Amino acid sequence: MRSTIDQITQEFIENRDIVKKAIKHESDYIYPVAANVFCAAGVKADADKLKECKKIIKDNAGFASYLKGNVITPLAAKLCITSDPGAAFAKTAEIYNILKEHFKRSEYLAMLAALLAERTTVEEAEKIALRGKSLYDMMKKEHPILTSSEDNIMAGFMAFSTKSDEQLISDAEKCYDLLKKEFSDKNAIQTVSHIFAMTDGAPEQKTARMTSMFEMLKKAGHKFGKHFELTSLAAVSIIDADEKEIVDNIIGIDDLLEKQKGYGIFSLDKKTRLMHAAMLTADLYEDNTNTEAAISASALAMIAAEEAVICCAIVAATVAANSTN
Repeated sequence: MRSTIDQITQEFIENRDIVKKAIKHESDYIYPVAANVFCAAGVKADADKLKECKKIIKDNAGFASYLKGNVITPLAAKLCITSDPGAAFAKTAEIYNILKEHFKRSEYLAMLAALLAERTTVEEAEKIALRGKSLYDMMKKEHPILTSSEDNIMAGFMAFSTKSDEQLISDAEKCYDLLKKEFSDKNAIQTVSHIFAMTDGAPEQKTARMTSMFEMLKKAGHKFGKHFELTSLAAVSIIDADEKEIVDNIIGIDDLLEKQKGYGIFSLDKKTRLMHAAMLTADLYEDNTNTEAAISASALAMIAAEEAVICCAIVAATVAANSTN
């Protein structure tokens, strides 16, 4: 592991507070996932550079572009960890324009553009977009009501897989059928099934491991959320480490977060806090320092799961904003 639970929790809180001071009037759901961008990269947030990155986005994104919507803070954080934020954004914008030719415009598509910019070339992005759209259409055929713009990210990441399109969708469907016996939120389990489809192993083994960890946490008095939170549990369940060790780390971080400002009675709820604990646990095991390296099946799925958490935060922030209007 890269560090201890005390270190990763302290780094997370410090990064969150830096992001919060640098970018005002953002949702409490967004700040933690932006902070985790820095934690996952193993670097400390830089307030001045973060402000510059946000300005780059605002000055260069087109009018009413989704690139400067609710994704702006996580996107600014992603630019902030690069050596040349201006070039990184230009590449992101170019890839976004490619994606718009194949997918409906949305904040999810904007985030997918940022993810592809980190891990592929503009030339390769066209191939990824084409395959991703094919996979999306296959998802839509299986689940016409469930499948929507938020599934663009999963389709884009699945397009990196060495498995065939048919293998990916078949594996996802098997995982989905198994997961719906345990969890009722079909949107959430569809996303989890896409994450598992990218990994190796039998669907029965992959879904059983996540369910086992869910039960272990529940018995320990840390009941995991059964909705969008499941994506972060899926992320840690595919880590190649002992189940109990992973669960103990989640619990340890959750206990530490409970004492921090922002996770009290009038702040983010227990299920969101536990989701963040799982998110940070994934950081303990993952090394994201070399994004140019070949991506293994488990690493690909882990990245996709972490980005799904960002999308969930965007959804939660949007819902929260609408409820106050």
